[in-house]
Amino acid sequence: MPGSVAWWRRVSAAADRTLVLIHGWGFSRTIWEPVVAALGGLPVVLAELPGHGGCPNGERLADVHDAARVLRGQLPAGIREPVWVGWSLGGVVALAAAEQWEGPQRLALICATPRFTAAPGWPCALDPAALAGFGDELERDRAALERRFAALCAHGGRAPAHLRRQLLGLMAGSKATDPGLRAGLAALAQADLRHVWAGLDAPVWAWLADDDPLVPGGVASGLAALRPDACLHVVPGGHVSWWEDAAGLAQFLREVMA
Repeated sequence: MPGSVAWWRRVSAAADRTLVLIHGWGFSRTIWEPVVAALGGLPVVLAELPGHGGCPNGERLADVHDAARVLRGQLPAGIREPVWVGWSLGGVVALAAAEQWEGPQRLALICATPRFTAAPGWPCALDPAALAGFGDELERDRAALERRFAALCAHGGRAPAHLRRQLLGLMAGSKATDPGLRAGLAALAQADLRHVWAGLDAPVWAWLADDDPLVPGGVASGLAALRPDACLHVVPGGHVSWWEDAAGLAQFLREVMA
């Protein structure tokens, strides 16, 4: 940020704000459709991660800062105040985009964390070996990995088996490339943007789920410790709790926008 100006404190009408929705690993922007419908006409940009949903150059996703540059290239001209909203892997890309942006902005993590793997002082996260296992399975049997990942996403849902089938349909509808999936796993394993969450000169929010096997609900305490002024919202359910409750997430995003 230039100088010591607190950019987000500048008076800005809500009409200047645009939601930038960033999907997660293996999916595409189509996963946001129920939420967009529930938002009722609020300005929205649906971003695509490299190697997903027809966006090329999947290898660029391995570096979330490079992925953020790709994402920023998708923004229409004239956006004055982006509201970065990232689900899962999209959350760390949202953090990287916010770090690069110069101007007023807002940030909301949706079942996401600035660091997905466990580290000293950051226990509520995935075992690095689990992500390495994902990578091994991708090379052996991609379809089996997609089924397992869909089941993890559906865990904690209202009807997990039905939800898993719906998620697999979404993944099949816009196939991510192998390089994009490979690079996405590398990003999940390596990215650590806790410093961005802690130091971003903008208001921040997080929507978390208490039965999420990929982003444990306990991460809320870590986020609060890094950023005491963060607005944290913990709901029942799993990694796609927001997808099952599109109206609830839409209301949450309206509050972020307001």
